Amino acid sequence: MQIDQHLVLFFEAIFNMKTVIIAFMTTGLIALMSVGTYILEHRALKIRRRRFTWIVHVVETASVLLSMLIIRSTFYAINDGSVLTWSYATAQLTILLFALYTMWGPAIGMLNIIMPVFIYSQGIYLGSSWRYAPIFAVMVTLLIAGIVYFAWHRTEVMASKWQYFLLQAIYGGTWWFIIWAIHPFNLFFTVLMLVIFMAYIGALHRGIQWMSRVLERYSALSQQVNFDELTGVRNRGNFDTVKAEVFEVYRKRTRNPITMAMFDIDHFKQFNDLHGHTTGDAVLKYVAQHFEQELLAQQTHGELFRYGGEEFVVIFRSVAVTEAAAIVSSIRSDLQQRTLDFDGQALHITVSFGVSQLQPEDQTFSDWFARVDHYLYQSKQAGRNRVTVEGKTLITN
Repeated sequence: MQIDQHLVLFFEAIFNMKTVIIAFMTTGLIALMSVGTYILEHRALKIRRRRFTWIVHVVETASVLLSMLIIRSTFYAINDGSVLTWSYATAQLTILLFALYTMWGPAIGMLNIIMPVFIYSQGIYLGSSWRYAPIFAVMVTLLIAGIVYFAWHRTEVMASKWQYFLLQAIYGGTWWFIIWAIHPFNLFFTVLMLVIFMAYIGALHRGIQWMSRVLERYSALSQQVNFDELTGVRNRGNFDTVKAEVFEVYRKRTRNPITMAMFDIDHFKQFNDLHGHTTGDAVLKYVAQHFEQELLAQQTHGELFRYGGEEFVVIFRSVAVTEAAAIVSSIRSDLQQRTLDFDGQALHITVSFGVSQLQPEDQTFSDWFARVDHYLYQSKQAGRNRVTVEGKTLITN
């Protein structure tokens, strides 16, 4: 009879509008964090700079804290200032466990350890008994052990169904008994809450996996459409899209400079004719990656495109022509001093540049582009391995 009463209370707690609102809100917040995490971490993998990786960690941790604050504020609003409900605890646990599964950095692990200590301390401060402090200590110890194990065996846990299930059980179980230590629910009710929590997490995990597959397919499609297959930099199609955008925007922003640089590989035909097309492809890839990495490393705001064949274009937004010329001259000089070791050959590679800033008299993008192309031709006529800036060919070493 007593169990039947607890079941009635249990179902009344689940099937109410407040619980539905919180469930949908939690799911929505997790979906937003999933997309944000995917974008940030893929960007971090591409840039591969320590400072940017730490920025990603900070942003991810802030998004978790903000989500938990939103959940808390919502509970205050719909529960007359109280957050002592099972659905609030489940929502917070879900966000923390999601963050542990999907996000980078030690801050997320520390947050998962700090939060139960904070919740317990808050409960004691509000008048809960110290009676179950030993249970709290044991549960926190188990929680820390589970988090540390996951940190060291993340890939293995995510690939193994039973380890994944066990981690969920340890995580949810320790949390629910920490809550029980300050707000002693009926134990039968607490076990049912744990079962619901694990079912909810399991359903969310499947949803996140589906979303990840969709994002991966989108990323692969975007890569095919916007990036050159050989060199990995933006392709001609992406250039055609960007050029229309930047011309319209910067033609109106006359106080904001924008500069375009165009270069091609000197004597590229000889690499193909003398060494074969495989060598020619290696040269294209090497030059493209050299410029892409240097543009990123120098934080130049330069966007590199493969225009066609051995020709490339760089667009520098909000960068004046003198600064852009100095950047490309530096990268060109560095390239000249290196050699590409390929198939037993030491290949010396140089490039020629044309550089020009968008001018008020440019009526169309073609006016600007034709001028840059002409300056590139001028560099080649001057003996190649040159940079021509606004009609003046620089003497280079």
